[in-house]
Amino acid sequence: MTDSIEKPEVTTASAEPECSTEPSPVAIAGSLLDRLAAPLLAYPLITFTGWLLFFLNAGGYPLYTKGEPREGVTVFDIVNGGGVILPMRAGVEIPSKPLLMHWIAALISVATGGVTEWSVRMPSALAAVAGMLVCYGYVRRLFDNRSGLIAALILGTTFQYLQAGTGARVDMTLTFFMEVAFFEFICIAEGLSPRTTLLYFAIAFAILTKGPIGAALPILVALIWLIVYRRWELISRLDLRRGAVIIGGLSGGWYLAAIFSGGFAFVRKQLLSENLTRIIPHGGASMPHVHPFYYEDLSLLAGFLPWTVIAVIAAVQFMRGSRRTDPRLGYLFIWFAAVLAFYNLPQSKRGVYLLALYPALAAIIAIQLNDAIGLRDRLARLASVFSRAIGGALLAIGAVGAIALIFLYLFPATIQALLRHFGIVIPEFTENLAAAVKFWRFCPPLIPALIAASGLYLLRARARLEGLCAALIVATSGLALAINLVIEPALASTLALKTFAAEARKITAGKIVGYFGNLDYDFAFYNGRDLILTTPLDPNGPALLVTPEDDWKLAPGNLKAEYKTLLRSNPTDLDGSGRMLLLERTGTSPATPKNSGSGREA
Repeated sequence: MTDSIEKPEVTTASAEPECSTEPSPVAIAGSLLDRLAAPLLAYPLITFTGWLLFFLNAGGYPLYTKGEPREGVTVFDIVNGGGVILPMRAGVEIPSKPLLMHWIAALISVATGGVTEWSVRMPSALAAVAGMLVCYGYVRRLFDNRSGLIAALILGTTFQYLQAGTGARVDMTLTFFMEVAFFEFICIAEGLSPRTTLLYFAIAFAILTKGPIGAALPILVALIWLIVYRRWELISRLDLRRGAVIIGGLSGGWYLAAIFSGGFAFVRKQLLSENLTRIIPHGGASMPHVHPFYYEDLSLLAGFLPWTVIAVIAAVQFMRGSRRTDPRLGYLFIWFAAVLAFYNLPQSKRGVYLLALYPALAAIIAIQLNDAIGLRDRLARLASVFSRAIGGALLAIGAVGAIALIFLYLFPATIQALLRHFGIVIPEFTENLAAAVKFWRFCPPLIPALIAASGLYLLRARARLEGLCAALIVATSGLALAINLVIEPALASTLALKTFAAEARKITAGKIVGYFGNLDYDFAFYNGRDLILTTPLDPNGPALLVTPEDDWKLAPGNLKAEYKTLLRSNPTDLDGSGRMLLLERTGTSPATPKNSGSGREA
């Protein structure tokens, strides 16, 4: 009896792999990515990443470019009694865009006690983080969790998105509402959303941010998709009457009120100059940002960095993969192609216009990368090549950053000499760089170390697409922090007119001050009151005058002899140009000439 009992088989070292209960590295990596991509962890992870990229130090440096204070003066006028429907920029000119972004900034300013650099940048920062969260939420519903997480992190770490999300401009607010409109349409079409109200509110808010383009692009993409996939039955489900009421009531209502307030000057500025003549050139109209037809394509390649390089892997996966272009993926391609083609048509072009297609492109690349991660053997060699190349580049960038910090500490004169070769002649910029590094203490040295560590990881670790993506996200976040904590504050401290405006207010002591020449929005913002445009030829005009130095140089010599310089600002350009002057007509109360900031008396 006992001889008939079968003995258990002894497992030897040569047993088949199927018998092993030890998880493989691939399974561990996939399981970790799945856990991170689940909503419970993904939403906090995306939010924290967005805070690092867009909120940290958002109010830590002055406005100094042309665009930010141009929007800031409108916010200032809204908060300080200049009107809500159509406030005048600096009290002298009609805003060039609708006002939703400015209204949001004004509400934040009132809630926080005044108009500041932080309050006028908050709409862009909030929209940037919300755009990442919305991208994750929609892509995970349309496709899967992992694609959603990858898409959101790709979107937030592209160069153009980073730039727009940290500046007080209307473009990021527009991008957010258009993103919601684009995604909401396909969700309605695919039966994932029964509502249409959110779609129409998003379109209305997009119009209130930057004009008719907020409706034109979502409608264009929807029409092309309906034609390609022959989904005409969807039109009856879209409740177009409700859309007309919501969009017409909100955006149309504001336009009617603004036309009533501003008259034909508003129509000419916002409807004709900012929209119609940019699409249909007029012989007598001068257009800004005129570029050749291929400009937007090159801007996309640069603005989508560092993910432009990884898009090659996604393209190879799409060509080799078995995923068909279903209506959902096809919609993303139509969204991307239609927006790119549309902005290639006008002569007036800017790279930031293409932000409207970034969520679609981020989602397309994320979906293909997620497929490639699941079939890693197909692209193992390509992933290895990219990992080594990008790893070497990141290691070099980290090393250069560390060397630059050492020289900034020990040999600042060498840094100044190097910068002069690039046309940066202001020594105060180097001093302000050192001051920013000192202020943040241990953070600046950690940034190049983090970037170099990401590169070293890619060089030494086994090449995997998820590791490559993670290293790029970490390294790009490090670069963004270096810009937001050190480089941008140093530039702003060197070039902003905040100190000049404050000293000018002290000297003038509440007296009437006229403004002559091209409008400087930075001075207008920090001036703290509306400008009074005047001409030195008016003998009854204000005795005190603020003017750009370059404009004053063009004035007749006999006129310049009637004024003396009380204050000369720091340069507003890195080549040492762009100063402002505070002048006083001779024969009035004496004052001692002085400089503001780094300005030197001529």
